[in-house]
Amino acid sequence: MCFVKAAEISKHDPRYHFMVFNASVLYFQTVHPLLQPGRCLHLIPSLKKVVQTLEEVADQDHNWRAELMMHLVRCLVDSGKVEEAESFAKATEEFIKLHTPHLYQRLFTLLVQHKLSERDALLETSRQCITLDVIFKIQEFKKVEEIKEDDLTKEDSTKLEEIFYLLVDCTKTPVTPANSDPPQSPSLILPSDRVAFLLELALLALQVKHQKVAADCLKELKLVGEASIGQRIVMECVNCEINLLKKEAKMNDYSKASVEARLKEIGKLDQWLQTAVREGDPQAVQAVCVTQWNFCLPLLQRNIRKRIKTPLLRVAEALEDMQSMLLEMRCQVHSELAAIEEEEGHLEASLTHLQRAMLLDNGTQQERLSSAFRLLQLRRMLYETPPRTEDKAAMLMQQAKDIQLQDTTDSRPILVAAGLLLAPDDFQMVLDADDTSKIPVGSLGSGPVAHLAAMAQHYSTSVEKVNGYLARQSNDTNNPERVMLWATLAKTARKHEVWDVCRAACRFCLLYDDGRWKMSKTDKCSCSEEENSTERLHSCSGSQTCVHVLRLLAEIRFISAEATVQKLLTQGVQFNSPPVPPHERGLCVSEEDPHWVIYRDWIQALSACATSNFLLAGELGAEIREPWVVVNAAIYLWNYNSHLLAAGEYQYLLPTFQNLVEMFQRTEFIGNRTLFVLLCDAVAQGLIQPLSGPDSTELAVVGDKGKSRAEKGMEKAASVHGAALDPAALQDVRKALELCDRALRISSSHMPGDTIPIAARKQVLATWVQIKRLLHQQIGSKMDTFKEQCDSEEVSAMTRVLVGVEMLRCNRNPRHMEFSVPSLSTLVSMASECSWSDAVVELQVWCQLAAFCHYVKDHSLVLSCTKSALQLEDTAAKSLSTMPCVLYGPTAVNEMLSSAACLRGLSLVHESSGNLHVYKEAMKVLLSSVSFAESASNLALCVTAAKHYWNTCLPLTQSPEERWQLQEHLEKILNALSHTTKHENKHAKVKGLLTLTAPPLAASEHGVTHEEHLTLRAAIYSLLLQIQIDKADFESALQLLDKAMKDMPCTRHRLPLLKYRILVKAQMGESVLVDMQKLEDEGEECCSFMWHWVALRAGSVTQQLTCYQKAITSLTSTESRWQKVSILLEFGEWLYRHNFPKADAQHQVQWAIDILLHLEPEQRGGPEDESIQRDLSSVKCESQVGMQDLIFTQNLSSLIEVRRLDYLIQAHTVLAVMASKTSPEHQLNLLRAYTFVLQIWQVSMAVACEISSEMTKSQAVQPLPSAGSKKGKDKGKKVKAPTPAEERPKPIVLDLTLPSSLRDWARFVCPDQARQIFRTNSSLHSINTHSITNQAQSLFYLDLLERELHSLCLDHLNLPIMHLAETIAHDLLDRKSLSDLYRLRIVRTCVQLGLEAHSPYQEKIFDLSRIQEQEQMRCRKAIALSQEGRSLHRSYNQKVEMNGKAVSRRQSMDLCAQDIWLDKAEVCLSMGLYQSARQLLAEAYLVSTELGDQNAISRSLLSLASLACKEQNHAEALILLDKAQALGGDEEFWYQFTLTKVTAVVGQRDQDSLTKVDQIIKQGCEALNLALEQQANQVPELTFLITSLEKRGAVEYMCAIDGVEPGERLGAEAVQRLITACDTLRECARAFTELSCREQAAKAYAEYARGLRILANDCTEIEEKQRFQLDGLFHMQLAITMQEHVVLNVQSLLPPKEENHGLSLAAMQRLLHLRLALAELCLTILEEHCAKETCQALAREGKTLAEIALEEFTCPTPEPNSTEQEWLSVGRTLGQMALHQWAAVSSNSLDNMEIKARCLSLMGKYLRLLAVQEEPIYLNALWETHKQKEVWSERNAVSRKEKNSENDSESSQKELGMISAEQQKRNTAQQILVQASKALAEATSLCLQYNLPSSILADASLNMLECHGQSDPAVAGQYIALFQSCCTVAVMTEVLSSACADTGVSQLSALLSLRRNLLFSQEERPSSLLKGVEDSLNSLSKVRTLWRLL
Repeated sequence: MCFVKAAEISKHDPRYHFMVFNASVLYFQTVHPLLQPGRCLHLIPSLKKVVQTLEEVADQDHNWRAELMMHLVRCLVDSGKVEEAESFAKATEEFIKLHTPHLYQRLFTLLVQHKLSERDALLETSRQCITLDVIFKIQEFKKVEEIKEDDLTKEDSTKLEEIFYLLVDCTKTPVTPANSDPPQSPSLILPSDRVAFLLELALLALQVKHQKVAADCLKELKLVGEASIGQRIVMECVNCEINLLKKEAKMNDYSKASVEARLKEIGKLDQWLQTAVREGDPQAVQAVCVTQWNFCLPLLQRNIRKRIKTPLLRVAEALEDMQSMLLEMRCQVHSELAAIEEEEGHLEASLTHLQRAMLLDNGTQQERLSSAFRLLQLRRMLYETPPRTEDKAAMLMQQAKDIQLQDTTDSRPILVAAGLLLAPDDFQMVLDADDTSKIPVGSLGSGPVAHLAAMAQHYSTSVEKVNGYLARQSNDTNNPERVMLWATLAKTARKHEVWDVCRAACRFCLLYDDGRWKMSKTDKCSCSEEENSTERLHSCSGSQTCVHVLRLLAEIRFISAEATVQKLLTQGVQFNSPPVPPHERGLCVSEEDPHWVIYRDWIQALSACATSNFLLAGELGAEIREPWVVVNAAIYLWNYNSHLLAAGEYQYLLPTFQNLVEMFQRTEFIGNRTLFVLLCDAVAQGLIQPLSGPDSTELAVVGDKGKSRAEKGMEKAASVHGAALDPAALQDVRKALELCDRALRISSSHMPGDTIPIAARKQVLATWVQIKRLLHQQIGSKMDTFKEQCDSEEVSAMTRVLVGVEMLRCNRNPRHMEFSVPSLSTLVSMASECSWSDAVVELQVWCQLAAFCHYVKDHSLVLSCTKSALQLEDTAAKSLSTMPCVLYGPTAVNEMLSSAACLRGLSLVHESSGNLHVYKEAMKVLLSSVSFAESASNLALCVTAAKHYWNTCLPLTQSPEERWQLQEHLEKILNALSHTTKHENKHAKVKGLLTLTAPPLAASEHGVTHEEHLTLRAAIYSLLLQIQIDKADFESALQLLDKAMKDMPCTRHRLPLLKYRILVKAQMGESVLVDMQKLEDEGEECCSFMWHWVALRAGSVTQQLTCYQKAITSLTSTESRWQKVSILLEFGEWLYRHNFPKADAQHQVQWAIDILLHLEPEQRGGPEDESIQRDLSSVKCESQVGMQDLIFTQNLSSLIEVRRLDYLIQAHTVLAVMASKTSPEHQLNLLRAYTFVLQIWQVSMAVACEISSEMTKSQAVQPLPSAGSKKGKDKGKKVKAPTPAEERPKPIVLDLTLPSSLRDWARFVCPDQARQIFRTNSSLHSINTHSITNQAQSLFYLDLLERELHSLCLDHLNLPIMHLAETIAHDLLDRKSLSDLYRLRIVRTCVQLGLEAHSPYQEKIFDLSRIQEQEQMRCRKAIALSQEGRSLHRSYNQKVEMNGKAVSRRQSMDLCAQDIWLDKAEVCLSMGLYQSARQLLAEAYLVSTELGDQNAISRSLLSLASLACKEQNHAEALILLDKAQALGGDEEFWYQFTLTKVTAVVGQRDQDSLTKVDQIIKQGCEALNLALEQQANQVPELTFLITSLEKRGAVEYMCAIDGVEPGERLGAEAVQRLITACDTLRECARAFTELSCREQAAKAYAEYARGLRILANDCTEIEEKQRFQLDGLFHMQLAITMQEHVVLNVQSLLPPKEENHGLSLAAMQRLLHLRLALAELCLTILEEHCAKETCQALAREGKTLAEIALEEFTCPTPEPNSTEQEWLSVGRTLGQMALHQWAAVSSNSLDNMEIKARCLSLMGKYLRLLAVQEEPIYLNALWETHKQKEVWSERNAVSRKEKNSENDSESSQKELGMISAEQQKRNTAQQILVQASKALAEATSLCLQYNLPSSILADASLNMLECHGQSDPAVAGQYIALFQSCCTVAVMTEVLSSACADTGVSQLSALLSLRRNLLFSQEERPSSLLKGVEDSLNSLSKVRTLWRLL
């Protein structure tokens, strides 16, 4: 007032007028701090006087006077004197217009801002100048919008843009709006003003977060380039704020990156602040400080605010230096700096900042600052105790605050002490409520429920004691201080989670919320229109305290509710959830139990108390007009009730949420609009929930009179199932509809910064659609109901899709009204065209659409929808962290992704159609579904996806390579199942969407039972185990099983895993006793089965023996007889294979046979079985194989069970193999097994006939279909009346008679009707899968039986066996290729028996030898599947066997396709079907190579080598054999390998071939000898193989020697090697004889005899030559004797009625050939005798009788037992011996022209030699002409003498007698020669007629020539020519064979080679095949002539 008074004094004297001005300046400087809203009103009197004084003195500084006048206007406005302010403003306006027009802009701003003039006048004024227009628009915008960031609308944005366009160039001005005035030229704005306006507009845009306008202003400012330094600094502040706006979404998550980014911007601003301070621009400094403060506000958190201490200090310093009027901001800055200093322990600095803040405070923060100042002062009193109790408590609480959360110091004692200071007695009583030790013992009885009830009563009693606390307080208590202390204690305890103290403090604090703090109505209504009510409240100290206390009480209610919820959680109960009665062992609590009722009511009371506190806190917020409190109350209740929302308990939450909605409506503030929308939806759901449940009746609205008939008719049609709605329910539904409509309107409006998430809108739309369905109101297929409400077309498009999806979901319920919806394809198209603002909602929409498409099986749409869904994985995850309001959690997103991936995988599987790449892609997608389900911890989804993956991967588990590829995926699935199972067991299922919308998949898809879950896990464990076993990684397999046993519960699913663990332990050699004991409860059969498998996997023989014994001894009941028999048979074979004594092995098999023979037949109920039993009782198995001498222990007719007969076949076959061939038991057991085969046929055909007859009778009894029964099918059709023959076709009746002869068996084909019966029936007395359970094993033993019989030359017994095997393969195994194999074998056997023409399969031989297409396709598929995994698993290409030695032969019986093809190829090779064999072998080799079957590869290579040898490709054969040798095989493989290699080496005809053969034979024998040393029980078999190889080596050498040219002598070395070979053959023959292999012995003896003949031919010494020939003759006879034994044995087993005519037995054929060889040998020796006699006769011819007599007398007599004596004696019987062989041959070869021709040729030769013996001279004379004349002259002389003899005397009779005797000899010789010529002529005729071998014809021609000599030159010439032709043919044949040796060169070469092979072994080759080859040769034109000649 001094300055005012000075001015008053100075105005009177003009000399002192200058002092008036000076006083006004000093006055303004003094009162400048008071020029603030709320304070400047006190300056009105003084400022008026100063202005008046200046006016009175007429001061010429008009600018100064104008400034003061404008300040006075502001003061008047602040005081509320509007009229006075308007009046003074007019005066000021006139003054400024007159004197300082440049200041009019500032005044105009003031006028517009405070409405100091009429708006129209101001608007008219603003049109005069564009500058004023800009000011007007800016101020109007500020005034109307109140500058709130949440309320910026589209219209406001347009206004900001219009202001901006006013400030820029006209070219950038947009089209003028209809309601706005034409813009004026911006050129009138001064550049400086333009810069200022752009800066102001930019700051204003930033204030409302309009980033675009702010950025445009900044860009324009940079273009202007006329800004000052201060303005440029402000521009940088604007730029920083724009950058912050761009990153706002990321900045709000307080991540490390966002905090660092904000700190970086703060650092920039700090630099600009220093620059502004240096420049001295106060406006720039102030602008930077404001911006810096705004940037620092989010970082004022307790843990990070220390990092902004320096920038805040610089801000405070800069503002203080410039004496800034931003007092409120400065106060807040100092307040925060005080808190930072206090945290760092700088108490003095903190006090300084607090003092400055208190000085700068305008009164609003007085209480808070003074309280903080007092607490700081208390903290300074380290060694002093405050006198006041409140201060003591405050100090203790401060100590508790200082304790860090991570510190181990217990803060509870400090907090309790503080509470006790405030309420010494009452606080402890309230604390005792949570102390269970204070519960009275036995107050309510004993037991857990009684304890709970006592705890509840104790708690309630304790907390009730606090009620009288306030009444006991003194009247002088400072209640606000007490409230704050209790609140501080509650907050501190909440911070340290000392919940009991927190609850107690809250109770004491809330006692003060008793209505004492309510404000008067005047306080609420005294606000002016210009002021906010809260500001008005803050202007009064009492009201300010009241507001602060009420706000604090609201906070404490929040804390109290949270602490109560925590109490509920400690009791194991969720908020607002009912408690569950405990269910312990032997304890069952009823809901009506009084104790339980007490506890339950207490729990419910706690939930109600917490809910009440949340609601009361919201009420307090509504009372003090602070909406954030109401919002927090709603958020608390929403979050804490999230589990109820997820469960759909909207009706339970209805009252609570209704109160919240009413609070929002009362406050008329929707700051968090999303929350309000969700609350409206929740209330609407609660209102309609009783009406839309599954058991509720659909509603039909009544009473709508305003509707038209058409509308009512439509509703009536739509509500067929509806029921009338009562008025109350209708009111609720309509109220829910109103809430939904309001929520949808709010969500449709667009407000920058507060856009309603589409997720919230989706939930409301779902509720709205349900309400429409309840009201039976159609929405329409266009779904454009909300088109007008939506501001955005994008929101409208999304809304249409969401409504369509919800309508589709509602249509899934057939009980309710069905909406008219567009097609799924249309909805999918609409969804794809939408621009989704929320990726999670888009994901859910795509999942739901995919589910609908999957439901209608539109897989193409499913793939499209799921593709879009899965592409949103990353986007949806990011949106969870960036969306301002997240209604979905990561769990829900993962669930939807899992569902989408599952649906996509299923559709890909459906669409794969054999495409393996697509199929595996589907598996990957299903695996991702499992991963998503695991991330969501959703067990149902996880099991569902895993189940689909399992079903999909099953086809890819057929090979190890395919399984290996699945290992990693299966392990992931298993881990996922284990993880989700554990999570399911630990946590309650509180997850998913907070909405009632249906999940993407139907409920049935997720309805996975516990049984399915465990079954799936067990199956995956089993497959993973198989993978480990494939890799032979048994340690990993055992670890896997141990894990499985731990993870799997104790159910039946653990049993297979336990069994697997036993097997793996056995394989690893670990003890299995503990695990086996766990199997005892499963029964003896299970234990025996496991002991059996352990025996197969055990590592040592001892362990295997023990396990086998336990497997057998554990079976004691009669029910386990079949299992015991099977194990006994296997055990016996195991003993035999492992070189145990044969007696022990045979004992086990005999035991099994005893069990089988003494079993009681199984009985099955039913008349059919009884009739079959009666039928079979009369069946007797007549011996069809000459077995009348076999004696069984019981009648064979009683054995009628096929299963028993099958086991008997196996047992006797095993016994036969165990018994050596030297034992009679060998053949006897084989014959018994054969008899059981016949018995199987007998009983099976009897059953088939019985069933067939029953079927025939049933067909005969069944009536014809009536006319009435055909009306429905044949309406309007005229049916022709059936003829009697058509009415009932004649049924086919099976013939019971089995084949009785070999021809019948050759013709036999199992009837189709019988096959059908075998496939379908289950009789124990018939061939079927029930009686022959292990078909592969049965086939193995049948094959073994067939091989053993073949080794005994009993091939004629194999036909029934092979027919049985063919039936099993065809009808039981359904293997066409295997069936064809047995049919081929049947054909081969028929060919061998000469019954080729009788076999029905002969015509199909080429079809049988082909590869079946289906089987080939399966193999190719397996190859294709295995190729993908081969690169990853190249090291595991070998087949992994658990223990090859432990597995018996019957386990090695593999029915894979390549093995069948190899067996068929062997049969084709033996039959000459080389083309078929080549195809089979090529395919088998390909498949086995691709599948890694090493055994099949070696077999195929060996067979291919054999085929190459047969085709003369010996080099190729050797290459194949080398490959096969690298792979190896068993003993049989090495035997065949050696033989084939010998053939290949010999075929090359190298000079050193014999040396190579010796080496090959030696190596083969060494390999077999090694096996012989290891297998004692296999000595006979291996000895046979070794002997056979040695025999082959000797034979090959003899074959090489035999090819020497005639007359060429052998060298000494060759002779010695030939002798060695003969010795080898002799030893081999003896070895074969010892092995009882008589046929092989016969062959060896025959070869030995041939070798002796070669030696004899090469020998020069007569005696040695004779010795060789005699030995050869003896061994040839021995060979015939051996073969005769074989033939007699075969013939003894022929059917007694079998006709031998036409039957060709291989043994008989070999015997015939041996007899012919013996006869030929006899003739050779006889020929030498004849030659010697001829020489002697010629020598005697020139001698006299005396000389002849003397010579005979002097001839030495041979020594007894000498070679000469033997030679002579044998020579006398040679003829008879030869005649005997011819007779035997002739009687058994009537149909064989070749044998007959050879016999005739040899007979002719014999007769010729006999003629030589009769008259040697005569035969010799045939070749000498003069002797022939002498003979004829002598004949004439004799005849003349005979004529004259009648007249001669008796003296001449002696001479005539001598002459007649000689003549008689000659006549006899002539007669013999005639007979010889006749036989030879017949042989020649047969050779020419039947095209027999030329060698027979040559021999016959030569002998015929010898018979005729020169007696008949013409005939002799013919036979000479014939002989020469034969020799030529032989030579040409050899030449042609040599020229056509390579079969691959030409067709001729191949045909010649094939013909040669067919001729070589005709007994196994079909004659039709040979005829076909010869026809093909005849058809070749180039060789036709040569061939005919040949």
